[in-house]
Amino acid sequence: MLETAITVRDNVDEAAIELVALGRWTRQVGVDLMAAVRRTLAQRPRAVLLDVSRVVGAEPTLAATIRLAEEQHAALRPPVPLMIVASEPQARRLRRSGAARRIPVHRTRAAALAELAGAPPLLQRARLHLQPSPLAAAEARNLIGDTCLAWNLVPLLHPARLIVSEFAANTIEHAGTPFTVTMTHRRADLLHLAVEDGHAQLPHLRRRLNDPDAPLAFRGNGLRLVAKAATAWGSAQTATGKVVWATLSTGDPDRAQP
Repeated sequence: MLETAITVRDNVDEAAIELVALGRWTRQVGVDLMAAVRRTLAQRPRAVLLDVSRVVGAEPTLAATIRLAEEQHAALRPPVPLMIVASEPQARRLRRSGAARRIPVHRTRAAALAELAGAPPLLQRARLHLQPSPLAAAEARNLIGDTCLAWNLVPLLHPARLIVSEFAANTIEHAGTPFTVTMTHRRADLLHLAVEDGHAQLPHLRRRLNDPDAPLAFRGNGLRLVAKAATAWGSAQTATGKVVWATLSTGDPDRAQP
């Protein structure tokens, strides 16, 4: 029996992430593929290349999966370019269904990378892997502060430190797993922050309590501070847990909630 595997590959030269599926298509493969898409989009690479050209039997339900990926892609501010590599029968099905109206479909990886060459460059990225220790939140804050200075993003330094500190503290307290902090500078005025851990439960804003003596976790003010400081923020489940993300922009005074 032909088994299916989904490989996640960082394309360092292009600052892109490639998802390659091989084998026979099943409903579970679609679920796993969407989890991988959510995870990679939340990391805000320069682009995500989804290669399904070597999957067998995907045509009947592939369009629905691509539509879900399209929704995830369009919900980001700004969107991360998403490209599909598909066989000719798959491409015909996607075109007929309209599932790829805003996502380019290519026959080969080389063609997708050629289009990516004309996309705006990814300026910088910094990443730190941490254990859920009492000092981890401080280490995450230090990374943010030092990197904002190095990238000349001083106006975003304090809100970025606040956001990552809250994300890291929540991870340490509620997830208790190793976690990864990623900073991505996608254009001159935009900074993307992401914290990925091994716990699947997504965070949510709680009803505000007025008791000043209540613990912060019960007051629910931590994520409210994130929502106020960030241009946009949100979270997504991944195959191994979740990723919580936020964007900050020096040129956008508005603040959005997920």
